[in-house]
Amino acid sequence: MLIRTGRWIKIFVTLFIILPSILLSSGCALFGTEESVDANDKTLSVIFGHFNMEEAPSWGGIDWVSVKQYKPKVGYYQAGVDEGLFWHIGVTNGSIQVEQFGRNTRFYSNATYTYNFGSKGRNETSRIIKKPGVYYLGSYKYVPVESGSFFQPDNFDMKKTKSPSEKELLTLVLKKMQEDSDFSVYKHQIGMIKKRLKQL
Repeated sequence: MLIRTGRWIKIFVTLFIILPSILLSSGCALFGTEESVDANDKTLSVIFGHFNMEEAPSWGGIDWVSVKQYKPKVGYYQAGVDEGLFWHIGVTNGSIQVEQFGRNTRFYSNATYTYNFGSKGRNETSRIIKKPGVYYLGSYKYVPVESGSFFQPDNFDMKKTKSPSEKELLTLVLKKMQEDSDFSVYKHQIGMIKKRLKQL
């Protein structure tokens, strides 16, 4: 009886303490703003894209996307992620590309997944930002590639896709920014997004 009671206590602790903490922590970087983004800085750009991870071993999608800036100096942007959509609203001028993305360990699993998009030289997400604007990094689908050997791990490709489209994704980013009071103050970014949507 004591064992069962202890087991139920652990379950309740997990559900009512740990689970909410996980959900809250995953929402903190919703718009990729772990670092401070000045709402009055009109030199910043918006980047966004989409990863379809239905065939990946990390079932449930991804939790984070790391975008590396190569020039004029090396730096990283932690993008916000929501059901495959990733974006950041405070990117400075320079050369950027997605370097890594992954899924964090959950309370029901001990596995952590980290994927390299391809960081040796340029990959398909590479963009050179010369002036403030809205930059689409593309939509991609995870495609497993069997190694053909029991002793070697399988690989994968990120295949470019036409869906979801740039317009669909950007419309979603705009909606999120306008509906969230913490991000509706970014008038510069919202204005650039609206301008870009009119062009699509």
